[in-house]
Parts: sequence; structure tokens; C-alpha cells
Amino acid sequence: MLLFVYGTLMDIEKAGRILKKKVKTAKKAFLPNYRIAFNVPSSYGTGNPNIEEGGEGVWGVVYEVDEKILNLLDKVSPRYKRIEVEVIVDGKPTKAWTYVGKVKDSVKPDKSCVERVIKGAKTHGLPEEYIRMLEGFLNEGDG
Repeated sequence: MLLFVYGTLMDIEKAGRILKKKVKTAKKAFLPNYRIAFNVPSSYGTGNPNIEEGGEGVWGVVYEVDEKILNLLDKVSPRYKRIEVEVIVDGKPTKAWTYVGKVKDSVKPDKSCVERVIKGAKTHGLPEEYIRMLEGFLNEGDG
């Protein structure tokens, strides 16, 4: 199964810890008709990454995972729900699981989360234009 990640799990160090294995490779993936937001309230009152329908698309990566990993993510991410989406990988549409926020709020982006997303985006070679857009969230962040 494929897991589409667009947030802090793009950081391969964090992904390795959470997914309980070394994450060496991931494939770039594009989720059309969505936008990224940082509006899932954290315990600190700042916004964690989320996706919402109705945008120009979200870049991320897909990891090959098994059901055990998805069940683990269901438990460790209680503010998110798992949904199936169609992403573009290697120019072809393919089904993948991803997570969207259950609760959204008008909060400022968590700067450390934005920085981790940018780090992951750079590591995986996501488009420069997309990385610049992510960097714009740093100006809105919690400082």
C-alpha cells in the first residue's frame, strides 16, 4: 500500500522514527485539487499541517507501507483521519492513503512544523516553486 505524506513525515528522520523502519527512498507524488494548510490545532495552540480540497495541488511523497503501519498511524494521530486519495506518481494516477485533520481552526502555523516540511520537500527534490510557497508560511508562523 502507498502512504502519501505532505507534512512532517516527509522528513526522513521523523518518518523513520514514526514508521518504525529506515526510510531510504520515497517517490515524489502530486495530489491535485487540494491545498496545504497549517490549521490542525496542536497542544501548543499552533497549527500543524493539513490538506483541504479545492487548491492547485499538494506535493509530497509516497512510502510503501503495510496495514500495520497504517493502524499505528491511526492511533498516534488522533487529530487526523485516514482517507484514500488519488495521487500522481511517475506521471500515473494511483491510489494512496493519506491523513486529513479532523478539527481545523484559525491558528498560526507552527514554525517548527513548517521548517520540517520544507526540509523534507528539499530532501525529496520537490519543485522550487512549491518550496517557496511553503516558505511563505514561515512569515505567518508562531515566531
